Amino acid sequence: MSKKDEIQSHFVLVHGAFHGAWCWFKVATLLKEAGHKVTALDLAASGVHPKQLHEIHSTSDYVEPLMEFMASLPDNQRVILVGHSMGGLSIAEAMERFPHKISVATFATAIMPGPDSTPLEELKGLSAKMDGQYTFSNGPDNPPTSFLPSRHYLSSYLYHLSPPEDLMLATFLIRPVALNAIGMSSQKLSKEKYG
Repeated sequence: MSKKDEIQSHFVLVHGAFHGAWCWFKVATLLKEAGHKVTALDLAASGVHPKQLHEIHSTSDYVEPLMEFMASLPDNQRVILVGHSMGGLSIAEAMERFPHKISVATFATAIMPGPDSTPLEELKGLSAKMDGQYTFSNGPDNPPTSFLPSRHYLSSYLYHLSPPEDLMLATFLIRPVALNAIGMSSQKLSKEKYG
């Protein structure tokens, strides 16, 4: 069987917090060289997506680019979803809304919510390690509205096993994450779809 005759898979790569589609450049290259179709998306206010942080009011706003992409797929097309880090919350929502369009979902060191847990419970262990800059757009007496990790956090926890040029790239391209985007929409995850 020639390379042209092989069945091509369509991978949809979903980044984690602070990142964008750019963080998949090595994986996307390998997958394309192997003959697969690859879509790497920027979630709202991430990567080069034009939406600004102050326009993110909910998880639904944040994951809208992924939901629009999934809705645009023909009903007979199935993709392989890959979510990294906070991208796991995004692909979980896509799994719930579009189970018939997904052949496999992969949580690559990603948050994988259980049917009875909330994303905030999943993130409690992470928050103690995080250092960086919090923004209080609603005033200092209210909870923070966004977070941008420090270079120390990036080098110690996210890029500690990566080449130095990957860390440098990240320091140029990361964007703050809207803290109200960390959660699920009002839609509950079901065993029949997400499960």
